[in-house]
Amino acid sequence: MTDGRRWLMAGAVLLCSPALTFLPVQAARAADPAASGPAAPSAAQPAVPVPQAGTAKATPPASSPRPPRKTLHDRLVDAEKALAMAGNEKQAGEISERAEALRSRALTGSVQMLISDSHDALEKHDFQQAQDDLTAAITIQPDQSVLYRQRAAIRLAAGDSNGAIADLGVELQADPGDPTAWGMLAEAEHERHEPEAALKAFHQMLLLNPKSPDSDKQLKTLEQARDGQQD
Repeated sequence: MTDGRRWLMAGAVLLCSPALTFLPVQAARAADPAASGPAAPSAAQPAVPVPQAGTAKATPPASSPRPPRKTLHDRLVDAEKALAMAGNEKQAGEISERAEALRSRALTGSVQMLISDSHDALEKHDFQQAQDDLTAAITIQPDQSVLYRQRAAIRLAAGDSNGAIADLGVELQADPGDPTAWGMLAEAEHERHEPEAALKAFHQMLLLNPKSPDSDKQLKTLEQARDGQQD
């Protein structure tokens, strides 16, 4: 089993444009002083309104409202759709990285630190500490399903296929378009000697990412296991 797994720890970078407030300035008119001379007539002459330039023209129509800005979820769905239609492996890799960055966009700084600590522990083969760090991260942000997938990777590396499948179920319920989770599920089912379930999960991964690296070799391994052959 391959222990080296990638976790993208992209920070939540929020680019906020400063709001500009424009205050209309109205010029004050100065009153003319009363002129000296004979008294003015008692009946005041009515003021003649002066038409302003352009008043006879029709008021321009209001500009159409801007379309609503896409949510993080909408952008992730778009990336997943693009991944399924990628033309080659290089393009698929770039789209996959963009999707992973979107999945991690909402993670807080403290959670990212725990992920980093978990990764360090995993490199030292301290699976329990690595899992504890991810569990702490999930406690802080239980709504971020990608954390369950990351803990599943640790459990899978530690040989806990059942625990990995439980975590992957949480991720796939929230993000069924995650090809990495489907690929991990195929691996976990393969470790549990469930070849049909492994193949089903792997075929789903291929639907989402047809240009996945080494997919032909992995598919052959799973098919051999289904047919009762050795890896």
